Amino acid sequence: MVKNNYMQVAFYTDPGARRSENQDYVGAFTNQVGRVMVMVADGVTSTEGGDVASAMAVEHFGNAWTKTTIETIAPINDWLRKMTSLENDAILQAGKRFDDLKKMATTFVLAVLFDDQVVIGNLGDSKAFLLHDDQLAQLSFDHNLENEMWRTGKVFDQKYQNSENAKSLTRFLGFDRRADIEISQHDFVADDMLFLTSDGIPKVVEATKVKKVMREPTSLDDRACKLIQVANANGAPDNVTALLVSRDNKKETK
Repeated sequence: MVKNNYMQVAFYTDPGARRSENQDYVGAFTNQVGRVMVMVADGVTSTEGGDVASAMAVEHFGNAWTKTTIETIAPINDWLRKMTSLENDAILQAGKRFDDLKKMATTFVLAVLFDDQVVIGNLGDSKAFLLHDDQLAQLSFDHNLENEMWRTGKVFDQKYQNSENAKSLTRFLGFDRRADIEISQHDFVADDMLFLTSDGIPKVVEATKVKKVMREPTSLDDRACKLIQVANANGAPDNVTALLVSRDNKKETK
């Protein structure tokens, strides 16, 4: 459990019900003026070294954040784009030094918390959700072939909609020179709660159940842990990670 003067953060990660290796990585970091950044990364399992790429992304972003004095939203977009470019280069360079890592890559999602706002950045299909007034909404955009075509107004062939190709990733850190982070800004107030996760939990736990767990009258730490337990009880075929951020640090229940 991480606390500061205006929020709580709790997180857990697990290999899942059907895997022995965990390529997810998660962390929470506070900069020099008390602003918090949280992040989840999910190594791309079709390539070697996904666990290395996800750990590099979270640790490098996090360590860089702890050295900043960013206090307002104004400079955050430029900082995130610069860090994304630097980290993509770092992963590519590491791949050149080690032959078995040459195609390593990772998705990620992060949130930077301000007084009543949150900035979300992501590449790939790691996700950020906001629970507000009992409504759970996804804030991040899943970068896969189907979604990218839909957004540009292109028609996606019906016969491919349920195929693996439809969900193939179009953005990630590593593997190639292109790393175009998507950034958005949202209200984050009062009893709001954030849920950051890799794609493992949403595959097997319905949004209504996620919302119910997030509002249980237990500690934030217990709720993050329970999201993992529910996913594994449902036979999670992938790694599972749950990171929760609450605006309230004065009480353990809601």
